[in-house]
Amino acid sequence: MGYNSEEGNVIEPVHKAILYLTVIETMFEVLQYQEVDQSELVDSLVMLGFDPMEILYETNTIRAFQQLCKAFGNLELTDNDLATFAQSEVPLS
Repeated sequence: MGYNSEEGNVIEPVHKAILYLTVIETMFEVLQYQEVDQSELVDSLVMLGFDPMEILYETNTIRAFQQLCKAFGNLELTDNDLATFAQSEVPLS
């Protein structure tokens, strides 16, 4: 499970997966030179345990994207988590 150190909250695996997908989608927009809401992106990166300054300003954008994708790929989701995720009505776009 993810831990939000600022609020002391544990992020449920399904919510963490959705948050990763949202951040990855936003990073796609960054790679396409589209304008994004950086404050929302910074908050999401912090919740996922990343240093937003490093990801957004000190790391090459494609490397940052790779780090996010690897972290998403390393999430350990149970069958129950995946079933919950499949039943959620969260649009991917």
